[in-house]
Amino acid sequence: MRMGSTIPQISVMLCAYNAERYIGEAIDSVLAQTYTDFELLIIDNGSTDRTIQIVEKYKDPRIKIIRGKHDYIKSLNKGMSKCQGEYIARIDADDRMLPNRLERQLSLMEEKPDIAACFSWAEKFGGASGIHGIEAKGYIRNVLFWLLPGNFLTHPSVMLRKSFIKQYHLRYKNYPYAEDYKLWTDIARIGDRIYVIPEPLVQYRISKSQVSYKYNEEQRLSKLSIQQEILEQLLVRINHPQKEHLRRLYNIMLKLNNADLVEPKELIVFMYKMLRRTDSFD
Repeated sequence: MRMGSTIPQISVMLCAYNAERYIGEAIDSVLAQTYTDFELLIIDNGSTDRTIQIVEKYKDPRIKIIRGKHDYIKSLNKGMSKCQGEYIARIDADDRMLPNRLERQLSLMEEKPDIAACFSWAEKFGGASGIHGIEAKGYIRNVLFWLLPGNFLTHPSVMLRKSFIKQYHLRYKNYPYAEDYKLWTDIARIGDRIYVIPEPLVQYRISKSQVSYKYNEEQRLSKLSIQQEILEQLLVRINHPQKEHLRRLYNIMLKLNNADLVEPKELIVFMYKMLRRTDSFD
């Protein structure tokens, strides 16, 4: 703890549902951090297996258990509301932090007070290998535009500035299996306040039990809703002589989509290419 303070500087938020197989690895990776002034909030999302029993075996006073019903988005928001730290670091129950993760992100957030959300690359393990997120590094300029094709930011790598979250009343919203993507776009609407540390600070498990495998259709529909919201925001923001034509073109594409002549994904890709050609977002 910091001298004279009982409030940790960082709150690590781990939301778990039936995670008995991996949660011990996740907890061990947090407790092994080189930076130690943190609390670890474990939000049980209505588990029916031995998840809680495993957590209760840990006697570290920094661990706090918050019980809830099986509602992932509500559990995330409940966890955020309980975080005491100046910064909120996310990790999932089947992922792992590398030992210097908190130290590296805290140092950067303290050095750059304009940053609202700091991410890192992620080392994939389990069902795949390689590095996730290497297309992004440093400050992400025009971040709302770059989020239009999809979510390139790794949720379990994020560290959030709590004062920013509270100031703008941000929270996870009801976009099933894409709630993180929605939160990043809400942050991006406020300004370019996102930074990616170009090195892996977390290990990201790839398996067929992930929501991207199990709930692919629900995630696809949430993603399309978010992309449409982003696109409409960009068409309002763009400063280009052909702005009105682009808007009309979008409306035509929507009509073609409603007539089943253009797929939603095709609409997004087409408009993304058109907006990129304007040079307004590079």
